[in-house]
Amino acid sequence: MSFFTGGPRERPLFPVPEQELYAFNGRHWTDAPREHIVPAVLPWAQPLGRSERTVIALRAIEVWPEALTLRVTVYSRDSLVDNPAEGLIDHRRKPDYNGLLIGVLYADGSRASSETVSVPSASEPEDPVLRAQPVGGTRFAVDHEIFLWPLPSAGPLKLVVQWTDREIPETRTTLDGGAIRAASKDAAEIWPGLGKRQANGLPVRRVGKQVALTPDWGTAVVRAEEPGHAPGD
Repeated sequence: MSFFTGGPRERPLFPVPEQELYAFNGRHWTDAPREHIVPAVLPWAQPLGRSERTVIALRAIEVWPEALTLRVTVYSRDSLVDNPAEGLIDHRRKPDYNGLLIGVLYADGSRASSETVSVPSASEPEDPVLRAQPVGGTRFAVDHEIFLWPLPSAGPLKLVVQWTDREIPETRTTLDGGAIRAASKDAAEIWPGLGKRQANGLPVRRVGKQVALTPDWGTAVVRAEEPGHAPGD
């Protein structure tokens, strides 16, 4: 009779980095499809808000087939952050209304802003998605990408910024939603004809075991570990 009564447990699975690019999954609301699409670029550089020592500026708009990315830089005459990679726009469960806030107002009245935490979802959300992330810069010029889904319809798309700590009041800038939507037709697919990933076919590994993956990253094949030898064998 065995002293240890419990049997072996299934080892947990963990994702591993992709080694092959598959066709775009069609979830345009989760992130910019930068691995699959070259976006159209609208060079609409303009200030979005300013005070005596700080300027929030739109540098360009990248337009994807069903979404867009706002390239926004914050400029200052004094140091903004010790580490630009941390950025200035925080998505928090409890918003800091003294900090830098950014939002959009669609022509139909729907809205999205950095006030909320936007978590990517497998199913298409009912409300617009806005997700800000830092992309570097310097202590005096901090760059951000503002991902926005869906594309606006014809009519005004209003960008709203506010930074109370930097004496920038709520400021609205109106963009041409129809022109943004029209530019999406110029976004170009990079790899037409890529194969689709098999359902639930994420590449994985098991902790404590060596995993061999098929060339098309299908089902993982687990090789049993060689049994160890007891001392004195």
